[in-house]
Amino acid sequence: MDPDVIELAQVLAIVGTFSLVMIGAIVVGMKLLKRPPRERPPLDDTRLEHLEQAVDAIAIEVERISEAQRFATRLLTERHADAHTAAEPIAIPRRDA
Repeated sequence: MDPDVIELAQVLAIVGTFSLVMIGAIVVGMKLLKRPPRERPPLDDTRLEHLEQAVDAIAIEVERISEAQRFATRLLTERHADAHTAAEPIAIPRRDA
């Protein structure tokens, strides 16, 4: 088969596929634009108050976690510093050959 024919078939397949995808995207976009917007549920004070309480509880828990992390880091730092300052050199006896 002629290489030019194969190349033409490949180009036509790519262009055709791209065209079909673009047409499909346009059709889906038009359907989304014509669809009526969804109604939002009304915001009442009880839902907002419940949300505020949940956010406050999360903030308290995050603060507790961060305080525990700071405490653990301080303990590890102090332990590491004590280990380096308390170390004494080891005396190794010389062997005469």
